Amino acid sequence: MPKDSVSRFSHRAVLYDQFRPHYPPELVAFLKEHIVPDSEQVVADIAAGTGIFTEQIAQWGNTVFVVEPNRSMSRLARRRLKGFKNCIFVNGTAESTDLPDQSVDLVVSAQAFHWFDLTKTKHEFKRIGRNNLLVAVVWNLRNTDSPFEQAYESLIYKYGIDYLNVSQRRMDTEEVLSFFAPDSPEYRIFEHTDFLTLTQLRGRMLSYSFMPEETSPVYEEMLEAMTVIFERYQQEGRVRLSYRSRLFIGGIH
Repeated sequence: MPKDSVSRFSHRAVLYDQFRPHYPPELVAFLKEHIVPDSEQVVADIAAGTGIFTEQIAQWGNTVFVVEPNRSMSRLARRRLKGFKNCIFVNGTAESTDLPDQSVDLVVSAQAFHWFDLTKTKHEFKRIGRNNLLVAVVWNLRNTDSPFEQAYESLIYKYGIDYLNVSQRRMDTEEVLSFFAPDSPEYRIFEHTDFLTLTQLRGRMLSYSFMPEETSPVYEEMLEAMTVIFERYQQEGRVRLSYRSRLFIGGIH
């Protein structure tokens, strides 16, 4: 399995695009309050992946730089966002966006901030940001409250190859706060729930970069274990997987 944060998603891009969760409309609406929609204010979605979050914010009408270094992910983002003429696609990273100086009013990062070199990223965001730049960091964090969610987390913990090293769960809140220091970002939590069929649950699990691929000797064993869990907890052919969407938003200096 590739160790770097870019290439390890190449073979997961289709699954990622099809099965990863969206973000709560309430979160998107809250972000929208911090920008003037359909204006000259510019948004940059950093490590945009296949454009799941981008699609939700592109509807504001503002120019959106869709910054993504992985070709497979970017190709799917272009397909997803083909109806948005306000999206500009850029091959770049958080540490080197390839965006012009002072060109962005709002930077967003959904489900990716834990991959960044925060020192280099902060320097780059300052370079591309205009006065009063806002940075919004978002994660969908799976809950582990219900018996099914606990069993699902245990399955991921058992088979995830480097789960604890690369999961967003490894990033302490203090690390995020230090990125915004000396200021303090606003912190919000938004709840949402998905009800997944067996096919959807399988696709979501296999979209995680730390789960075994088909060439792994434990691949079939893992899928069988997942099916057992699904059958134990499903109701009317679906299981309930809930999330807390965490949002940090603030300026950087």
